[in-house]
Amino acid sequence: MNSTLTAALKEAYAVAPTNLRVFETLEIRHDSIEDPIYIVQDFKPLIATLETAEEVTFLPVWFNFNLPTASESGRQDLSLTIDNVDRAISDFISLAKDYATPVQIIYRPYLSNDLTQPQLDPPLSLILQDVQITMLQVSGRATFADVINKKWPTEYYTRARFPSLGN
Repeated sequence: MNSTLTAALKEAYAVAPTNLRVFETLEIRHDSIEDPIYIVQDFKPLIATLETAEEVTFLPVWFNFNLPTASESGRQDLSLTIDNVDRAISDFISLAKDYATPVQIIYRPYLSNDLTQPQLDPPLSLILQDVQITMLQVSGRATFADVINKKWPTEYYTRARFPSLGN
C-alpha cells in the first residue's frame, strides 16, 4: 500500500465509515502567476490547511481524475477533467501558456474530521500536459517528470567550466 498516505486515510478507504468523508482537492499553480487556484470536489467551499500551515479556501468545482499507476516506462499519468463553467480554469491555463514553464497540479486529500493537514505526505505534485479546452471543460494529462528517460548526468563537465579537469 502507498506509504505516503496517512494511517487515518488508509483506514477511511478500507472501512468507509459513514461519518467520515474524504475531500479530494487540487491546487492549480504556475510559477509566473501569483494566485493559484484551489478547488475541491464538492458542492460547497472547503477551508483547510496546507502542509505549509497556510489556511486556504478550496472552491467547489466538479472534476474527475484517475490517480497514476506505476508503469515500466517511467511515466505515470493522471487523466484529469475539470468543469469550466465559470472559465476561471481555462483563463488560468491560457495565461500560463505564454510562459515556458508548465502548469503544476497538486493533489491533496483531506478527511472531514481533520482539515488541519492533507492526508498525503508529501502531496502529489504533477505537471499538466496535453491540455484541451472546451466551453464546458478543461481536460488534460498530468504526469510526474520522466526521470527514467532523463539524461544523466544532467550537468556537463567541461574544461571551460571546470579547469581542474586538466588539459
